[in-house]
Amino acid sequence: MSDFSDIDVLWIMLTAFLVFLMQFGFALVETGTVRSKNTINVAMKNLIDTIMGVVVFWAVGFGLMFGSDHLGIFGTSWFFIDGADYNVNALFFFQAMFAATAVTIVSGAVAERIKFNAYVLVAIIVTGVIYPIFGHWSWGDGGWLKTLGFVDFAGSTVVHSVGAWIGLAGAIVLGPRLGKFRKGKALYFTPSNHNFIVFGVFILWFAWFGFNAGSILIYDKSITKILLNTLIGGAFGGLGAYIISLFFKERVSVEVFSFGIISGLVGITAGCDDFSTPVAALVGFVAAIVMFVTDQIVLKVMKVDDPLSVVSIHGFSGIWGTMAVGFFAALPENMTRVEFIAVQFTGVLAAFFLAFTLGLVLFSVLYKFKSLRVSKKNEVIGLNVAEHNARQPWVETIESIIRIMKSGNFSGKVYEEKYTEVGIVARFFNYLLSLLNTEQVKLEKSNISLKKESITDPLTKIMNRRGLYEKVQRQNPYKDKISIIIFDIDKFKVVNDTHGHAVGDEVIKTIAETVTPMLRQEDYIARWGGEEFVVTLRTIDIVDAQNSAERLRAKIETVKFPQVGKVTCSFGVSSPKNETMTLDDVIENADKALYDAKRLGRNRVCCW
Repeated sequence: MSDFSDIDVLWIMLTAFLVFLMQFGFALVETGTVRSKNTINVAMKNLIDTIMGVVVFWAVGFGLMFGSDHLGIFGTSWFFIDGADYNVNALFFFQAMFAATAVTIVSGAVAERIKFNAYVLVAIIVTGVIYPIFGHWSWGDGGWLKTLGFVDFAGSTVVHSVGAWIGLAGAIVLGPRLGKFRKGKALYFTPSNHNFIVFGVFILWFAWFGFNAGSILIYDKSITKILLNTLIGGAFGGLGAYIISLFFKERVSVEVFSFGIISGLVGITAGCDDFSTPVAALVGFVAAIVMFVTDQIVLKVMKVDDPLSVVSIHGFSGIWGTMAVGFFAALPENMTRVEFIAVQFTGVLAAFFLAFTLGLVLFSVLYKFKSLRVSKKNEVIGLNVAEHNARQPWVETIESIIRIMKSGNFSGKVYEEKYTEVGIVARFFNYLLSLLNTEQVKLEKSNISLKKESITDPLTKIMNRRGLYEKVQRQNPYKDKISIIIFDIDKFKVVNDTHGHAVGDEVIKTIAETVTPMLRQEDYIARWGGEEFVVTLRTIDIVDAQNSAERLRAKIETVKFPQVGKVTCSFGVSSPKNETMTLDDVIENADKALYDAKRLGRNRVCCW
């Protein structure tokens, strides 16, 4: 490695600071795109990216990527660098930020359902093994792709596509988020904060100037071309996405527009040092189209749930940018255009097979040991709480509201955080709850009253047929010892015809008032209809039941009814004979006995 001048080191450091800022930009885009219940989790993943991008890359990755070459496959030195070589320090600082960026890309594809500790392991393997090995192939002295003539100036493939293919493997093994696909159609999950997406794109675009211009590793006037192409590529990516949005969306989509800018930046990254500015514009514009088309294929055809459209933005746009170098960039020495395109295609394929294959192995091992995906319960409540026990005021308030509405009990209250917007909403909701609770209490009282009316005979105030059935229908007459007495008023039609229905009603009421006090607490009486009554007795001894019926008959016979004088009743009694008899069977038998009593002269008790 050649020595850097002081001004070169300063340039490398300044651009490295900008690349470091990309972590913040990605964090904003990702937290803005996912749902509110997972925003803290994805922010934490972006933070762990940075840690692993430094720690693991310092220990292992940097040496594998830029150390002394072995067979063109990996490096064998510069592990655990000690800071003594200032040139190496500068290179490490810059490249560690790239390593963190590569794994951050993976984060978006597996968002909202991967366990945090599983993602930490993924970050370790990506920054320590997968990214450095392909980085050595492409950028390391002696790397086999670099020797072939493969060109990827700042990492359209080395950084972006490698991260995307690992993310694709993760998304496939993890499977879609709960509820993402229904009846073969992909549902749209509303982002938590569209402003964060836009702000994140601004920061990424600004940081990308360091990402691309710093990759030259020297400070001279040639960086102006890199910076201009980066600016133009991102702008035309946004323009392409804007036009796409006008044609294919009802409104200008925040996500499509924003992701188009990032796609343009990804596409221009491979050849930003070589392209003319018109070519840079073309590359950025086409990158947005590539992003949109491939995103539809990944989602609707492949049925892969990629929350941040990582595969299309970084994977396929990265392929386009890398292949565009073969199409439009200056030819290396002793190489035809076709040969150059073939070399670029070889690099693209090598990146896919290495990253996707190792990604599948990594995620499959985690899946086999049940260490990959969160439980359904945790996915529903959100990874903020499930993985970090971190709650956001709005989310907590909404969850409280949902719990109350699901329970149907409006007597509870939502916590009111004073002097905050969410507290004002909670206070208003609690006011509505108090109104609902008042109405609920009224409704419950009304329901109780209505139910009582529905099972009570309005004339006699005793149970009606429905009320009696609700009391005893589910019981087994034999096991629960239930006998039935059915009785009705003899010659009741004569009473009505002679004295009128009002007198008849009084007779019915008087009989109910006479019989009710004679029954035990465990026995029931109901008006069966017209002048007919049913009594249930807690006994299966037919003799006991007959004696009880006889007492009721005799008592009614002694009562003096106004205007009518003497009234008699006929009784039918039945007891269950075995466990197979239903309540309706016993009632039917009692009814037969009542018919016998009437046929034999009335005012008597018959049994069946």
